[in-house]
Amino acid sequence: MKTIVYQSYRTQKVPAWISACMGTVRAWADQQGFDYRFYDDGFFEYAPPWFRDKAQYGICPVTDLARLVVARELLAQGYQRTVWVDADLLVFAPEQLRLDRTQDFMFCHELWVWADAAGALQLMHRVNNSITVFCAGNTHLDFFIDACLRIGRHQPQIGKLDVGTRFLSGLRSVLPYPLLENVGMVSPAMMQEIALGQATPHLRRYAQALLAPLACANLCGSLHGRQLPGVFSGDALYEKVIDTLLASRGAVVNALRPVPVA
Repeated sequence: MKTIVYQSYRTQKVPAWISACMGTVRAWADQQGFDYRFYDDGFFEYAPPWFRDKAQYGICPVTDLARLVVARELLAQGYQRTVWVDADLLVFAPEQLRLDRTQDFMFCHELWVWADAAGALQLMHRVNNSITVFCAGNTHLDFFIDACLRIGRHQPQIGKLDVGTRFLSGLRSVLPYPLLENVGMVSPAMMQEIALGQATPHLRRYAQALLAPLACANLCGSLHGRQLPGVFSGDALYEKVIDTLLASRGAVVNALRPVPVA
């Protein structure tokens, strides 16, 4: 199946940790025999000007739409499968990141652990598009593009999650569709625990709820540089987490999963 993996990021002042993440994706694509294409900031122009204005040029909603439009363009160029991968996604077990050839489109299962007002850890199951797959002949891509545009026209302002996680999760609550189950979503609290080498509450709660061992993980780059409760998500933290995940091939998380009962 002729497949292309594509990503986008700016070309100036690129953080080392982003380059490291994208390097693992390019290596995975090469290992799989897939083509690879990089788009610079011109990628944003795949979303119409009015959409970019309503999103206040927010990276998340604009790229949520742009990745779909580019998928349609690449399929029209003759590719049989397109695979978008977020720039902040790290592949640490490439041989385990396999795409189901029987599915004509896929997004990712997102598991998120968070502490409520009382400090109790809660689990949230959602859908994210950090890896987005569409195959030639599918009947869904045009629908997703149209839905993003309709949501955008209806909203006075397009929020960070409006045409991505919020829309995809709401849709799947009434219309089941396939998801990749081995794509992680690592919160800053989990990153802190990984960096410290401590399987403390967030990381352990997360691992015990996983449906499959992780092959890769989104590092939540949209939270980079923020001071959050108990953690500053700066470059040093990201670099330490990347080193640890690569060195352990994800075992720092996967080893905490429950042992299956025979």
